[in-house]
Amino acid sequence: MKIRELQEYMKENKIDLSIFMNSSLNKKDSNLIYFSQVDLEYATLAITQSKETLFVPRLEYENVKRNSVIKDIELPKKRISLSIKNKFKNKIKKIGVNTKILSLEEYRQLKNIFKGAKLVDISGYCSELRITKTKKEINYIKKACQITDKILQNCLNHFNFKTEAEVAAYLDSQIKKNGCEPAFRTIVASGKNASQPHYQSKDIKLNKGFCVIDFGAKYKNYCADITRTIFIGKPSQNEIKIYNNLLNAQQSSIERVKENMDCSQLDNFARKKLGKYGKNFIHSLGHGIGIDIHELPNVSNKAKNKLKNNMIFTIEPGIYVENKYGIRIEDDILLNKDKAEVLTKTTKELIKV
Repeated sequence: MKIRELQEYMKENKIDLSIFMNSSLNKKDSNLIYFSQVDLEYATLAITQSKETLFVPRLEYENVKRNSVIKDIELPKKRISLSIKNKFKNKIKKIGVNTKILSLEEYRQLKNIFKGAKLVDISGYCSELRITKTKKEINYIKKACQITDKILQNCLNHFNFKTEAEVAAYLDSQIKKNGCEPAFRTIVASGKNASQPHYQSKDIKLNKGFCVIDFGAKYKNYCADITRTIFIGKPSQNEIKIYNNLLNAQQSSIERVKENMDCSQLDNFARKKLGKYGKNFIHSLGHGIGIDIHELPNVSNKAKNKLKNNMIFTIEPGIYVENKYGIRIEDDILLNKDKAEVLTKTTKELIKV
């Protein structure tokens, strides 16, 4: 995506070469996916101040050639680091790396191949670069949200499941039928289980009471993230009141979104809006989404970010009472021309099943 911006940063900071590595399926650098627009194992992206090369395994060559925005695709010879050195024969004095991903062995290889070169961490700059989305990224995330909404609405329209695991399996299977992957592990938490925000769905009977459904599709490497809380059985007047309190706080927070607003200010507003239930709101108000399900900006009471146009982030207040119940409502928000555009459209009325 914003390769030219990265190259300008490299020039300003006298960085000769930036290297991003995916060394296995479980150890991927999101920046490689971002800059190349392909997600695969055992790939390395090398970027100089004027050109970029993607080294990929032979099995992936044709696929990457068709789909990557990088035009110079090469097959590595022997070790990746040697291939990079042979490709960029000029003296390399400074190398930008992502120290959050780079292993000690990879660090040693680079130091051994590029003798005397200084390795500097550019992960923070890359995170800031990705904080606002391009038009193409926005369209991908909108599509991910549309797919997610369609799946959730179908799920709610035909809710005849017996267990939490059945609901989660249905959502995941529908994501794959739509040509996508789950953006993260799907959460279905019923009854007292919903008091755990990161609960892992189990093959147990759906408990009566509030049921939190939190999931999202990943379309062309970009994530959606939605949470709706439904009610299994018949809610009491007090339960309806608690739910509406949360819904009002969430909707009011969305309406308050504007450019240059402190993220911490928005988080604090939501907590105050919850009144006496503010103490039961035990996580941040939201987070950025993109290649990763959690990106900048952080929308928390300690965040240093300000909201900017073309940021996409969640607004997801919750109320949790330990071993009793949990409620969360989450939407994906695009800050567009100083207004909040809600990308997730599924109804937020309390559905009873």
